[in-house]
Amino acid sequence: MANPKILVVDDEPDVVSLIETTLRADGFEVVKAYDGIGALDLVTSERPDLILLDIMMPMMSGYEVCEQVKANPETQHIPVVCLSSAHTPDARAQSIRVGAATLVTKPFFPAELVAQIRRHLRKKEPVE
Repeated sequence: MANPKILVVDDEPDVVSLIETTLRADGFEVVKAYDGIGALDLVTSERPDLILLDIMMPMMSGYEVCEQVKANPETQHIPVVCLSSAHTPDARAQSIRVGAATLVTKPFFPAELVAQIRRHLRKKEPVE
């Protein structure tokens, strides 16, 4: 998979910028959204290979965004990696319940995030 496209969704521009810099350095294409509604629009128009999704956002939580992505037959195949500063079993369980592949807690090591992304992109690839 050459230059996978990652949709980064977080309401904190500094976090988006840090993730974007990390991912671009690793050869990923990055599309950015700062809220859930913008994210849903970009999922439809950009068809990312994976979504990095903050859980705690105003107006529409990451959980709600994930549920909508997974409810749509056209986007349900896209892996979602949730990001959260909540270090609780409940946050992890709720992420999985709404269809996310995993939850990465903030703060995270950039290498850990990239490893999780690559892991879930590999799972998405068809087996020959």
